[in-house]
Amino acid sequence: MRTNRWFILSLLALLVMLFAACAAPAAAPAPEAAAPAADAAATGEPLVIGELTDNSGVLAIYGPLFERGFEIGLDYVTDGTRVIAGRPVEVVIKDTASNTEKGASLAREAIELDGADILVGVPSSPVALAVGGIASQNKMVYIAGPAAADAITGANFDPYVFRCGRQNIQDALTMGAALTQLGSNFIQVAQDNAFGQGSAAGFHSVVTAAGGVFPVNDTETGFGAIFAPPDTTDFTPYINEVLDSGADVVIVSWAGAGYVPMFQQMQQLGVFDTMDVATGFGDNQTLAQGYADAVNSVGVVVYHYSLFDNPINNFLTEQHIERFGTPPDLWAEAGFNCATMINDAVTATGGDTSGDALVAALEGMKFQGPKGDYEVRASDHALLQPMTLVRLTNTTDPDFKFVELVTAFTPAETAPPCSVPADLGRCE
Repeated sequence: MRTNRWFILSLLALLVMLFAACAAPAAAPAPEAAAPAADAAATGEPLVIGELTDNSGVLAIYGPLFERGFEIGLDYVTDGTRVIAGRPVEVVIKDTASNTEKGASLAREAIELDGADILVGVPSSPVALAVGGIASQNKMVYIAGPAAADAITGANFDPYVFRCGRQNIQDALTMGAALTQLGSNFIQVAQDNAFGQGSAAGFHSVVTAAGGVFPVNDTETGFGAIFAPPDTTDFTPYINEVLDSGADVVIVSWAGAGYVPMFQQMQQLGVFDTMDVATGFGDNQTLAQGYADAVNSVGVVVYHYSLFDNPINNFLTEQHIERFGTPPDLWAEAGFNCATMINDAVTATGGDTSGDALVAALEGMKFQGPKGDYEVRASDHALLQPMTLVRLTNTTDPDFKFVELVTAFTPAETAPPCSVPADLGRCE
């Protein structure tokens, strides 16, 4: 049997169990290394943040990971006061359940009934695209994360939409060279939605540029991929297509509950005996429960708390363990970034949360977060950030210290190409 070398795409991958959101105790004051605190006295109108998340549905594991990071980040940047520019912060949480219509409806509800000034979050890329449209109609800022589809700040660019996490092509750029060392012929399996299509497009671009070939569905819209509905549980017909393709490597782009049965069926049908599988290092629980055979493999991880030693990540880690009993997981970093971006932007505007004022404050913003230095690129609102190639060393460490750093990439090294429609004239 060939040694399986599993790689990540980090897009949103994987789900083995649902995380229930936990109530947090009172926040501890930030250490001296924290960002400058907002005004301690709350004298202005409440600053209402509509946090759109998933606590049910196929991506339910991701919602709490983001929510916890956002909560801790908000306490960090305000020194525990939860006051920004004199405005007391109120967070209204909405469960989109990974449903596009529900997400759009809840975004309207947050704006019209709850009085939200800013929208944040959404694990699902299709839902994030819909929420971006609602925000744009209301000329208010929406900061997307963890949703990774390139279209959010590319083909569907909107001046009121930003990111607090990475996007598909940044994963592909980090992984490209490693993938082409596995073989020359590739095939992809991806969700038939904005996330899967964006991921497939990113990997197709990077792999073909490095000389790789996709023998199946290599068209402008096929990207060498087999697309399956997000709610698929029987992957047999798709796996058979993979086996018939003659490819050396299969790249898997999936998020949610289907990930587990897909890999079980891939094992049963012998995929791992005939080709290499490139897929994700995801959340810690999934690594612990499903990656024992992948130890010593190398891939990309969106964020792992053990890789970064700086005051911000240390604070996030310590507070997360204190409040929730575990280290911060995959999307906590994006949640923390969202809180930082809101604080810095609203502080810069003196409390003005009108869309145009916040857009001006966010474009070109530079800040420090759990992974180091970040920059909001003004042209397309992509978030430039450090990316990491890692090796999986074990799946049993009680503190989830499962990976070691192989290569750290600077924000510039994995900066995505600007893909805003040309008629908008934003790309240089």
